[in-house]
Order: sequence, then C-alpha cells, then structure tokens
Amino acid sequence: MGIIVTGASGHFGRRAAELLLERVPARELILVTRHPAKLSEFAARGASVRRGDFDDPASLPAAFAGGERMLLISTDKVGGGRPAQHGRAIDAAVRAGVRHIAYTSFVNADVPGHPAISCSEHRDTEPLVKGSGVDWTILRNNQYSEALAEFVAPAALASGRWVSCSRAGRVGFVSREDCVAVAAVVMTTSGHAGRTYNLTGPELLSFGDAARLAAELGGRPVEYVEVDEEGRFRSWDAIGVPRHITGDMARSPLPWPSDEMVSFEVAIRDGYPVS
Repeated sequence: MGIIVTGASGHFGRRAAELLLERVPARELILVTRHPAKLSEFAARGASVRRGDFDDPASLPAAFAGGERMLLISTDKVGGGRPAQHGRAIDAAVRAGVRHIAYTSFVNADVPGHPAISCSEHRDTEPLVKGSGVDWTILRNNQYSEALAEFVAPAALASGRWVSCSRAGRVGFVSREDCVAVAAVVMTTSGHAGRTYNLTGPELLSFGDAARLAAELGGRPVEYVEVDEEGRFRSWDAIGVPRHITGDMARSPLPWPSDEMVSFEVAIRDGYPVS
C-alpha cells in the first residue's frame, strides 16, 4: 500500500510522515515536496522522497507513481490559485492509479458566502476531490492553535498589543498535532471513504481570550485592541505583511497575506469558523 503525502516538507506534512512511520513500513511512504533535500532523513529511513510541484504538472506523474492512497495537504498559496493547484494534483493522482484521496479542508468551508478567502478556496476544491471518481475523505480542520502560538502571540508579547477586528467572535482552536494524528489514522485504516470529519477544539475562545492567555503564559502585559477592517490592514502593513500573496512570501514576517488574515477575522467575528 503506497501512501502519498503531498507538501511533505511543511509543518503538517513532516509530522504526518513521522506518525505514518509509526504505523506502516517506510517503504510504503511516498513523500512529495518541492524541496526533496529537506526530507533527507526520511529518505535515509527508507521512504521514497520525490520532487513534485503542483505548478509543474509534468512533475506529478512520476511523483505519484505507485501510490494507492494520498493525503492531499492544501497548499499555502492562499489567494494565489490554490483550487487550480489542487485540481492538477487530483487529476494526476487519479491517472497514477491512486484509489483514495484525503484532503485537508476547513470547518464550514461549504457554507455559502463564507468571507474567509481560504474557505472559498476549500469550497472550490472539495467538489474536485468528491468528483474525482475515487474514494475520498474530507478533513475539515479548524484554526490551528499553533498559528497563534508561533506567529501572533510572540509579536503581541513583543509589542504589548494584540490587534484584531474579530470583536467577540469565537472559534474552537485545535492543535495541528491532533489534526495530523487523525490524518494518519485515516490513511492507514478502513471505513473513512465518503466521510467528512470536522476537527475542532474543546473550547470556544475569542482573540481577546487568546491575548489574555498570551499575557499569562508569556509573563508580560498584552493590551487587546479592537479595530475595524481597515485598521487591521494597517496593523499588518506596519510590520511588512503584504496585502496580497507575492511569490513565496519569503520577505514577509508571516506566511499569509493580510487579505486572507483580515477575511478570516471577519469570519470569526460573524461566527463562520465555529463547527
């Protein structure tokens, strides 16, 4: 049983590879990435590490050859043509003989009018997975708590301010680790075909709650500041985050453009991400 993991050098993909190695022999893993050198340790353990780029369709047939199941991790190119990227990967996987595709989506992605840019892209991708003609599983993950802990909270602690336009909206933040663990089980056990799983956290929290937790755990005061949408854009402008995706975002202090982050806070404000 060949198991393909796309985006395998990213946070989710790397951890998925680690957990899958606890469940299946390394020879059954096919780790696909634009940067194979980053996965040399997995190659040394016997996994097949292959170059595959969703923007280079010619690279995908060889990358997916021999795979029977695929964990399609949504790309990080938010607002930069993700559905087209995902579509190319799905088409190539089907032609390569993949029989089951599991896709990492987002809670409430199918709700019409969802304002988050990322959710509209998931809403466009899910039908491609379901209409592929092979077995499918949709993993609708809520907002990863690590995104706040690794990117937003450190900046808030440094500046003493947590700025948001989400008002009192709440979301069930979930650990990426838990979502990866579910994905690993889905890829290695039966009974998941045609299923959609909503993966969310145990408690609904606002960004104000998150700011208070950051202050408590960081040992420094953090003021929670509510602004309107344009004010939130200006706060990202001030630290050099581009409003729209530009290249690989290498010069940005955050991996996401501010139009996505502001649209996501608007969604939280209006209750959309809550599953």
